[in-house]
Amino acid sequence: MQMATIPPSLFLLIFLWSTELGAEGQEVHFGSCWVQRAILRDLWRAFQAMKNTVQALDCDTDTRLLRQEFLRNASWAEICHLTNSLLDFYLKNIFKNYKTKAAKLGILPPFMSLANNFFAILQKFKRCKERGLLPSNESAQRKFELFQQEFTQLNPEVRLTKALGEVDILLTWMEKAFRS
Repeated sequence: MQMATIPPSLFLLIFLWSTELGAEGQEVHFGSCWVQRAILRDLWRAFQAMKNTVQALDCDTDTRLLRQEFLRNASWAEICHLTNSLLDFYLKNIFKNYKTKAAKLGILPPFMSLANNFFAILQKFKRCKERGLLPSNESAQRKFELFQQEFTQLNPEVRLTKALGEVDILLTWMEKAFRS
């Protein structure tokens, strides 16, 4: 009995189509915006690959930039606004200024993966904002300003490492918000 073989190109096309269908059903909603779960998994994977290296350099364990009370009893609008502000801040300040050090530490591939995925999520928020689905929020803005004040009070080298080492806190917040 002869078995039919599927040409490799057809197999690849079927595989990509089926994974895309699966990914579509795996979106998580963040207020009126949504992000594919695969992006969250990629964020965690990238952070885990560099976590020990970065957190070992953080000698200031008494200071916390991303405080738990920022999201305690927060509304969707507040969570969305704060997350959008933080992602933008990380891209413009942390990833931009830590790239050379990440290369020296040997963590550039996961570092860049993290930055690229932050950018992808920020683009989703940008589209939501353009459609009026991401309203401004005064309470979230005050919390973001507290984060920025704490950040700027630290030594420039220390604050970059501190912020990068706290990405797991941000990712945990995002996961909790997506599950709610």
